[in-house]
Amino acid sequence: MEILKKIFGNNTHIKVILLYYSNGGYFNNITGLAKMLDKSHVTIRKVVSDLLEAGILSEMDIGKSRVIKINEENPYTEALFKFINSMHGINEGKSIGDIIEQRTERTGSKTGRHIS
Repeated sequence: MEILKKIFGNNTHIKVILLYYSNGGYFNNITGLAKMLDKSHVTIRKVVSDLLEAGILSEMDIGKSRVIKINEENPYTEALFKFINSMHGINEGKSIGDIIEQRTERTGSKTGRHIS
């Protein structure tokens, strides 16, 4: 999403986060991510390391391969994805009030968290 790149810069961290945001269930190894994003293996390894440390990404073994996937259980991931959803809503011409109202209707809470 271009507005996020304008706000936060056109860096690889944003590209990786948006790749996982836009492709639910996506997973790949570092080499595959580097090819997908047209970045060096070293750059992707550093970004993945940062996002693993923050808990945004997680690793899992599939056979002999180690793959990287989004960590949907992490509260930072949840907050990032909610922020991106809000940005999409604004980009579609919705007002902040509309976005809050829609979130409240969907979850019963203005914060977006479900009320038990």
